[in-house]
Amino acid sequence: MPSLSQQIKDSALSLNFSQCKICPADNLDSYQKHYQNFLDKKQHGEMDYLRKHQSLKTNPCQIVPNAKSIILVSLNYFQARKNANNWAPKLHIPQHREGQVARYAFGRDYHKVFRKKLKILSQTLTANHQNFRFFADSGPLLERQYAELSGLGYIGKNTMLISKKYGSWILLGEIITDAKLDYDLAFDRKKMVCGSCQKCQTACPTNALSQDYKIDASKCISYLTIEHSGSIPVELRPKIGNWLFGCDICQEVCPHNFRAKVSQEPDFLKPIAGESLNLKEILSIPNDETFTQKFAGSPLMRAKRSKLLRNACIVTSNLKRLDLLPEIQLLCQDSDPIIQEHAQWALKELQKNIPNYQKI
Repeated sequence: MPSLSQQIKDSALSLNFSQCKICPADNLDSYQKHYQNFLDKKQHGEMDYLRKHQSLKTNPCQIVPNAKSIILVSLNYFQARKNANNWAPKLHIPQHREGQVARYAFGRDYHKVFRKKLKILSQTLTANHQNFRFFADSGPLLERQYAELSGLGYIGKNTMLISKKYGSWILLGEIITDAKLDYDLAFDRKKMVCGSCQKCQTACPTNALSQDYKIDASKCISYLTIEHSGSIPVELRPKIGNWLFGCDICQEVCPHNFRAKVSQEPDFLKPIAGESLNLKEILSIPNDETFTQKFAGSPLMRAKRSKLLRNACIVTSNLKRLDLLPEIQLLCQDSDPIIQEHAQWALKELQKNIPNYQKI
């Protein structure tokens, strides 16, 4: 009879998880100083839940009483792009004329995919009368740090977890339990490191990765296009390039990602948003109902109409899409003040590219 730990790992693989590792549910108090510094510098932007959950970040026992083990699973989501995203922010040369979507958001929302799989995986614990809670990028735990402790990979200079087999193209989920399981060895940093490489830092248009192994989330394009709810700072708008939702730049340039393998997860391979979106269609979404009909089940639901059209206005300006002036002009009167403000800005920027244009 396989041990409970082996039963869990066998079940994880049968559920199509890419990897499964187990680590002790130890307190990681050594990270608290760095995390506090991150908060003090307000590098978390508007994500106030990161401050509210601070005490839980490194203390699993506050989430599950008497927690002894954390089961970490990863799911590869990589897909090659058919249309290369060759935006060169320093040269302001757009090579692709539509809005780009981060790879993790091509298909079905990974939260939904993980929730279903983790619920099934947890049945082994239920059968053994163990207490547990599971999360997929929705819990208060510092999951990348615990994933490193479990041996899934190591945290690179771009602050992403990088695995030997899949690079950083993985999503993480975890189950915290009071079951005493068999632990895997922590990742051996001697086998795989960033070393002197600074490609991710150099490539980041907004300088969000100015320090090794640290990120200023308030400058990150993924944060700005998804989490940030208000007006995007004017000085950062041109640096967003053609990213409509999320950003993959720091991963695309990472040498460890040259070993990327195409995902085998069916829910990721069935496009809802796909790799790029037609800007004219996005700018023409008239209301929340139409938005929901188009993107139901997709990670883009997080942005809602307000943020997605805000982002589309910025991308339209960055790509100098003069053919979309009618759509931008119409949005200058939109009922949503955020969309309206960004459309008015985009209109002024686009008008600068009209020869002999004189404002009336």
